[in-house]
Amino acid sequence: MSFAFDLYVGIDWTGAQPAKAVAVAVVGPDRIVHPIAPAGRYWGRAEAAEWVAARVREGKRVLAGIDCGFGMPWVPDVGYLDGRVPHVTDMPALWDLVEDASGDAPDDFAGLAVTDPRLAPSYWAKGPRPAMWGDGSTKRRRTELAAAATGAGTPVSLFNLAAAAKQVGKASLAGMRTLRRLKGLLGDQIAVWPAENPAGRSVVLEIYPTLFRIQALGRTLKITDLAVLERALAPYGCRAAPSLPERLDDHTGDAMISAAGLSVLAGKASAWAPSGLDPDTARREGWIFGVGA
Repeated sequence: MSFAFDLYVGIDWTGAQPAKAVAVAVVGPDRIVHPIAPAGRYWGRAEAAEWVAARVREGKRVLAGIDCGFGMPWVPDVGYLDGRVPHVTDMPALWDLVEDASGDAPDDFAGLAVTDPRLAPSYWAKGPRPAMWGDGSTKRRRTELAAAATGAGTPVSLFNLAAAAKQVGKASLAGMRTLRRLKGLLGDQIAVWPAENPAGRSVVLEIYPTLFRIQALGRTLKITDLAVLERALAPYGCRAAPSLPERLDDHTGDAMISAAGLSVLAGKASAWAPSGLDPDTARREGWIFGVGA
């Protein structure tokens, strides 16, 4: 099983408010990677979701990758969040919980969620690692462990807010609100992989730009230079849009390399059926596209 799409979209993400670090890039049949400019000074999360929805409504089949965790670790016989929410048993229900805990904050911001008593005790907010973390294995999803084991990179646990430079926790919570929004906009026109069958539909899935940088460049180097970008895109059979500046921010670099990487990975059957992914993990934790492929 592999799939071809009309547009491959890479979206670099943030949990900050305002969402100044969101970047969007797209690859079409011409194999040219275009960064997409926002309507204003920077992208909003809701605006990015609306942009993807608009492309789908135009009749295009879109593969969109977002750099955030789609789910949380699920511990057998315990569940999510150290067992505090036994009624929450899959990702859509988890997104509903995050939505409720976010207090109607604008633009899918989820900062309040990390203070909600249903979520807060599971987070490492500051200081030394909490005793309840143990070895940390129950605070990481199966796909994160698989990424580290296979050389795809070392994703930070979304519960680790003490890693100030890598606020993947807040970004993922915001992303869950945006995924809920996107499903509300498009319904069955878009599938959330791997929880839903992608056949015949547009698809949104989780990406990890570090994986694409390692594949293309052999290292985790951030892409902030046009020459490096061109070198990174070449293994994917892509090239950058003309007239880009010599220097670019790393968010744009990540969005562009992700769009290019998606355009190749989508054609590999192993990417859609990776080693280590089982149905329960697919619906409860999600999976980083390309890990275990």
